[in-house]
Amino acid sequence: MPVSRRGFLGYAAAGSMAGFIGGLRRALALPPNSGVPQETVLADPGPSCLLRESMAGYESALSSAKVSFRRAGLQRLPHARKIILPASAIADQSKLILVKSRVEGGATVLLESAAGFLSDEEFDFHRRVMISVFGLSLHTSVRLWGPSDTVRNSPYIDYGWPIETKVRDFSRIIPVACRNAEAIAWFDGQPVGARRRVGKGTLVFLGSPLGPHLLASDREAVDWFEAFCVVA
Repeated sequence: MPVSRRGFLGYAAAGSMAGFIGGLRRALALPPNSGVPQETVLADPGPSCLLRESMAGYESALSSAKVSFRRAGLQRLPHARKIILPASAIADQSKLILVKSRVEGGATVLLESAAGFLSDEEFDFHRRVMISVFGLSLHTSVRLWGPSDTVRNSPYIDYGWPIETKVRDFSRIIPVACRNAEAIAWFDGQPVGARRRVGKGTLVFLGSPLGPHLLASDREAVDWFEAFCVVA
């Protein structure tokens, strides 16, 4: 069940944070916390992070929201309640299998894709690995700038979970097929974000980079991410 941005802010203003979190969890029919560690990990994809400003954006947003977190590399990815992978274009199957194992163990993993910035050959390989490991079928990237560097009309991403909001984007996005997943974000009616249960946990795929907007303190992007931190 999505919550509108206005509703989210209203919940936050209505009472204590503890009561707000509990109420939002009940409103969204969220399961109780599992036995995985109650911490957030900001995972650095290393060379596979194609937008370093995205990494900085999530770090800034977590700090501003007063969410306790630690950074980690993919080589030694710890178990955690939430794991965030900014601007990732991982093509190493073993690393994605490790990420999948954390999801299966009960983590919510936010995988923000920057695959739209890969070459055609690199993207094809990355797409095959994503299908193999997570069963997510990615479509060819969509460039939100025209051939003469003119902006397409209304380049907004419409988010429907965990809150309903719009975030303007001028980059490159990755549409995703949602045959075995729930669509959570759309561009021009086409899914560009998905949520899928994997084992005991949940994979949240974002085909539109959110981190750079967090770094710029974009209000709608910040609201979406803070809501995600509450419900994940």
